[in-house]
Amino acid sequence: MKGSRVVAAWSVAILMSLSTIFSEPLLAGSRVVPASYGYFDFPTCVRYALVHSETLTKNRLEIQIQSADLKDAHSEIFPTFEVQTRYYFARTRNYNDRTEGNQKFSASLVMTNFNPMLALVKVKAKAILVDAATTTHQQKISEHTGNMAKLFYRISFLEKTVRAERQIAALLKNKVNFVSTKKDQGEYDPIGARALVNSQRAQEIKIRGLENALDQAKRQLKIMMGYPPDFYLPMDTREAANQILFGFSGSHITFADIQAGNLGLKVIAKREQFQSNMVSGAYLRLLPRPTVIFQDINNQVDASSGTTFGVGLDYTLWDGFRRVRDVKRQKLRASQIRIERHEAAQQLYDRFRALRSEIKLAIEKEGYAREQVNLGEASEERALSQYKSGTLTYDLYMDQGVAKVQANLGALNAVLERVNALIDLATISGGLNRYNAGIQY
Repeated sequence: MKGSRVVAAWSVAILMSLSTIFSEPLLAGSRVVPASYGYFDFPTCVRYALVHSETLTKNRLEIQIQSADLKDAHSEIFPTFEVQTRYYFARTRNYNDRTEGNQKFSASLVMTNFNPMLALVKVKAKAILVDAATTTHQQKISEHTGNMAKLFYRISFLEKTVRAERQIAALLKNKVNFVSTKKDQGEYDPIGARALVNSQRAQEIKIRGLENALDQAKRQLKIMMGYPPDFYLPMDTREAANQILFGFSGSHITFADIQAGNLGLKVIAKREQFQSNMVSGAYLRLLPRPTVIFQDINNQVDASSGTTFGVGLDYTLWDGFRRVRDVKRQKLRASQIRIERHEAAQQLYDRFRALRSEIKLAIEKEGYAREQVNLGEASEERALSQYKSGTLTYDLYMDQGVAKVQANLGALNAVLERVNALIDLATISGGLNRYNAGIQY
């Protein structure tokens, strides 16, 4: 009679615990981690970072610096005029012209720094550097967005993991309560009961570690976004993978697509273009330099007053072959950049093949994990039937519930690997903005 009352009591407990676990899986534990349904979905996080991120702001300033250098180069196309003024406390007297020799103040207008051919080469070089800085900034944005995407999905992953681990903690708690009752009745090994209590404690410690990792991931995301660190960030992580990838599967991406869209290769191509311009400038220095002279001198020492205007050519007869060596030097640098571009393309191809392999492996892992989930659900249903029929004890039935949740955790890990690989593939292909209309920069 006593045993039947115990079974009846635990049957009621089972129904209540199952209702609690599967309807409110977050109630177990010391802290509650609610699902995130805030304002900041992933595209919103990217838009915020584009405005407030200090990393991106620093890169954007480089474009402004290069643009200022380009304006300076444009100004060198036109002659520079200087006004030279002098006041003489003592000066030699000009006895041929006593009136001018007695003047202590003089002013002259002189044109300097005028070489239009070199100025045009410099303008082209600076324009290339502006384009290179712009492409580099786009590359930094693409990499920054990719890192944010991984962090955003990791936050979603950790939230789901914490909820699943809390389910396991609730199941272990029910199992401990059952074992404690059995131990008091002398039907369970005391050492086994202590070990089970300790495993429950280990589960709670694991949950706190995951919560700390979740808090750290959110802090890192705030830093990358430029969000105030002490402010609450209301995130919306529902369907995080779709928010980031927007259905991108990577199946149609070829290496030719990656070569055409990769921003790193485009930056190297800009540097190669710049170096080609430097080679042209080195050849230009072998030619005579056009010279324009304009001076308006008034009351200068050892100079006749008046206006002078003339044109001519200057040519350096002997400089120890420095200009010739400079041509060779610039060509060697151009060869270095070509080799660098070839190496970068090879590394990019290797990275492309590695990511494709990772994606295929992750898909296989997902299939295996889904089958494990199905098996876990079937085993849990069978265990419930066996428990109701009295052929399975409550603690073993709880073990099947734990195995089912652990199978779900395995599926989460498999999806995490695939999503991270797809983010990397989209990033090296030119950026997530190419495949997600919600992400624009």
